[in-house]
Amino acid sequence: MSTPSELFVEAGTDAKLPCIFTSSEEISPATSVTWSFLPEGSVLLPKPFFYFSDGKEYNGNNAPFSGKSGWDGNLDEKDASIKISNMQPAYNGTYLCDVKNPPDIVTEPGQIEVKVWKKEITPVHERIEAIPEEVDLGPENTTASLRTSGGISFNRASPWPLVFPFCCILASFANSLFLK
Repeated sequence: MSTPSELFVEAGTDAKLPCIFTSSEEISPATSVTWSFLPEGSVLLPKPFFYFSDGKEYNGNNAPFSGKSGWDGNLDEKDASIKISNMQPAYNGTYLCDVKNPPDIVTEPGQIEVKVWKKEITPVHERIEAIPEEVDLGPENTTASLRTSGGISFNRASPWPLVFPFCCILASFANSLFLK
C-alpha cells in the first residue's frame, strides 16, 4: 500500500486522500476498498466510513463523513483514492485505506495523517493601530531614541528620520486606517 504519511489540507476545501495498492492477483468484482478514520488523540479503534466494491460506493453513517466522501480512484490502475468535501479541523486524524483483492487479502492498510489548518485572514484595518502620543525627546542637544511596536527605532539627531518614515507608513495605510 502506498499512501503519503502526512497530508495538509486547508479548511473548507475538498481533499483527495491518495491510496495506491499492489496485488499479484487480477482485479475482480470481489476487490473491495475500506476507508476508516481515527480522530486525532483517540485511543479507540478506527471507524470505517467508506466502502467500495463491485463498482459501487457505500458511505457509512459515520459522522462527520456521512455524505461527504466519494470514490476518486480506479481499481484497474490500482488506485483506491477517495475525496472528502469541505474538510474541517474536526477531521484531523489518521485515515486508513484497506484494499482486499481475493485471494490476496493479507495486506497492511495504508495510513495518512491528515492535518486540516484554518486559514485566518485579519483585515488590514484591524491589524494596524495608530495611537497619537506626545513624546518628550529631552533637551535639544541630547540624544534620545524612540522605538515603535513594530521594532523600528528613530534617533533624535534629526527630526527627519522620525517624520519621514512615519509619513510614509501613514500614507501607505491611509485607506485602511480610516475604514470602519
